[in-house]
Amino acid sequence: MKTIRNESDKASLIARINTLNGDEKALWGKMSVNQMVSHLVQAGEMPFGHELKSQSNFVSRNIVKMLILYVLAMPKEIKISSDMNQQENGRKPLEFAEDKKTVINLTNKIGSLSEDSKCFEHPFFGKMNAKEWAIIAYKHTDHHLKQFGV
Repeated sequence: MKTIRNESDKASLIARINTLNGDEKALWGKMSVNQMVSHLVQAGEMPFGHELKSQSNFVSRNIVKMLILYVLAMPKEIKISSDMNQQENGRKPLEFAEDKKTVINLTNKIGSLSEDSKCFEHPFFGKMNAKEWAIIAYKHTDHHLKQFGV
């Protein structure tokens, strides 16, 4: 199981982020590479606090969360809330290099959370500990890097 708590996994992910130059085209989906990086910033801020309304329910907290964390790859073309969609109400992209640097900083920050760190709830998966946040951060970032051929 890849996680940003593992230094090798984290370094590999950051190296891939660093290869982004802002000109990449999506292999699927509607986001531009700038919007994708901004989306990763917004997602990376979640363990530390956010104002997204909860959309979790018993199934998303107990079944879907475990499947996404430990069994399945993140699906392509999944419908996300408008609060996380950079084409709707999500965080608007800043300057590309600045957002890229922020993604890297948040990756490091999430990867260094201690086991007993207090983390905010995920709006879909509910309560998550530092280990789970590090797994989902790796899977989510990896998913979007693959979306742009990186």
